[in-house]
Amino acid sequence: MKIAVLSDIHGNLPALRAVAEHVAQWQPDAVVVDGDTVNRGPQSLLCWQTVQ
Repeated sequence: MKIAVLSDIHGNLPALRAVAEHVAQWQPDAVVVDGDTVNRGPQSLLCWQTVQ
């Protein structure tokens, strides 16, 4: 079983999108977002909406 774990996104939408592309290619069985999705970054709301 492959599990992708994402954390410390901090509102950085370009980085989140780049990682999401790699995760999609890897095709894990599950993706876990381990916190710190928002805060400090300029696109916190968009990051939150993306990981939902």
